Amino acid sequence: MATTTNILALLKFFASKQKTATVDHAEFCMYLRKYSEHHLEEQPTLAAYLEDTANAIKPEIEKLIEAKQVVITEDASGKPIITVIPYYIEFFTSKYKDIEKTPSLPFPTIADLPKTTPKSIVTVRDAKELIEKLLTKQDLNDKTLYGLQLPNDEPAILLPSTVQIMDLVENSLGKIQYMLKKEGYHDYFLKKLTVTNPGKEIPAKNFFNRFVDKPDHGIETLSESSDDYYLWHQLCYFIKQDYKKVKVDYTLEDMSTIQAILITEIAADFYKVKNMDKIKRDNALKTLGQTLNKPPYYFSYEAITNFKDSQDHLLLGQYTEEELKEWLHEKTTEGDARELPPILIFKMDDDRKCFICKAKVLQLVIRLCTDARDSVRQAIIDHWYKVLKSYGSLPEMHEQAAFEERLKLEIKEQSPVLYALLTASFLPLLTYEKFGDDEAGQVTLFVNGELIPYSELLLTSRSDLLSDAKIKLPFWYTVPVISWVAKLLFQSSKSQREKKPKSEAQKYHDKEKATSEEEKEMNSMISKHSNLSKKFQLKEAAREVEKHFVTESSTIDRELDTYEQIWNKKIGQSRQNLHEDVNVLIRDYMRTVLRTLPASSFTLERIKGLSSTLVKTPSLMKIGEQDALERYIQLYIVKLVKNLPTFKQVGEP
Repeated sequence: MATTTNILALLKFFASKQKTATVDHAEFCMYLRKYSEHHLEEQPTLAAYLEDTANAIKPEIEKLIEAKQVVITEDASGKPIITVIPYYIEFFTSKYKDIEKTPSLPFPTIADLPKTTPKSIVTVRDAKELIEKLLTKQDLNDKTLYGLQLPNDEPAILLPSTVQIMDLVENSLGKIQYMLKKEGYHDYFLKKLTVTNPGKEIPAKNFFNRFVDKPDHGIETLSESSDDYYLWHQLCYFIKQDYKKVKVDYTLEDMSTIQAILITEIAADFYKVKNMDKIKRDNALKTLGQTLNKPPYYFSYEAITNFKDSQDHLLLGQYTEEELKEWLHEKTTEGDARELPPILIFKMDDDRKCFICKAKVLQLVIRLCTDARDSVRQAIIDHWYKVLKSYGSLPEMHEQAAFEERLKLEIKEQSPVLYALLTASFLPLLTYEKFGDDEAGQVTLFVNGELIPYSELLLTSRSDLLSDAKIKLPFWYTVPVISWVAKLLFQSSKSQREKKPKSEAQKYHDKEKATSEEEKEMNSMISKHSNLSKKFQLKEAAREVEKHFVTESSTIDRELDTYEQIWNKKIGQSRQNLHEDVNVLIRDYMRTVLRTLPASSFTLERIKGLSSTLVKTPSLMKIGEQDALERYIQLYIVKLVKNLPTFKQVGEP
């Protein structure tokens, strides 16, 4: 061996030369002294062991005892004996290699240790607990000799920490295969398995033959048999039952087979749970992908972590946060060099990142442009009207470049998501790919690599807006002499003229805030148990939920109209009739629900549950675009409850 001062290495070497794990303390000290004298020039630190060797190695031995690498005992004459645990670990490791070659050999047990060996060298652990732990993660080392405590008080198996737990399972499967290949056992257990599975004889027979005839694929059969775990447990149960009924005195081979059965059952349970968790995780990730394709189509990471399944259970928990991040990373990076990944990321002005499915980008851009058109037009018309009424003028009224910049600023303010998408780096590349619905595929957002003007995106003309603003002015603004005199007398300052009026969304949210404060004050003045108090509480709960659906740059009516444009494909009077029919159905349903609905339970989850129930009714199932329809129902429920009449019975929208 190479020169060393490691006492444990020297103990292991000395024990292997003696071919025993029990080393006489005095003999080892003598060996160590001679070893030190011989290798002193190579290892000067060995000089410490030349004189009082016993006392010199005492601290080292105490450390090894604490680390459970050696045990000190005394023989019949009182001499100290060192038991070198790594020797047994190496010895029993070789036993497992022999079992792999010869399945009929028994597993090593605690009874195989010499009688003089202290049983404390064995770390006894519950077999199920240890096997499942090591199957999950195992770090091989030569420090521990485990004793697997099996069910039914079967003899504990010795398992060195140098042996992979997969080898133990494979050896167990090999023993069962070896037994089932015997002439008397093969047909007997095959018949038992097929008879007890009427109607499934062929799958049972295929499972049995696949296991018995492929000894090198036993662990694969066990770990990948998602539909065969019931058959595994049946087969193990039949073998155990047969041994208990027929056998009286067990041979070592019989005992080893029973131990193999118990280990196989533990491993089968582990892989069954692992497989079920994988199926659950895969289904949750599939639901995650489906939810990303639902309105509003763009989601922050925080929103994604709060996704729920159809049973209202959080998806996060069915997969870990690390698995979620890995899935998002994969979906936002996969694809070849000529294609964008299936999920894209864009950043809002507040640096908040949002995720959106590639196939939904153009569809969302079209919807948001349509949605923003009226609000942007109205905001500009109101501002220009205010400026013109004050006898002022703005560059954007007469210059197209200034008008385009004004449209850009309005979109940034009133539709931040649209602005973020239009300025996203992936949008130009997206126009070169063919995907999404037909409507999106016909839209051209870029010409010669440049985004088309905002006026074309919003189908808005500067001259039309100026005409609409002027037409609201009193008639004398068109009479030159009168308007000139009035301008001299009444023209306001430039800062007042250029100050933008509040947008419709700002007015809406200010009004809602004022109404909320007023109703809170009224609610504090009445009895907490009256119907009126319950109504105020419901309305306040609706306002809280509304924050999840309506951003600061939008209103609930705008959101309702947006989603109706998607699901209501009718035209003319038919469109109006369908609109009213759906609203009446929702009102009738909510009239019944509100009679017994506590304000505390009017939450986002409850609204989603109500809308899910409604959208599955036969009359609404006929309408296409179910996702948009369900979102519309959620918004309309919030609007109904928020606008409950104060002096009517609760439940009358």
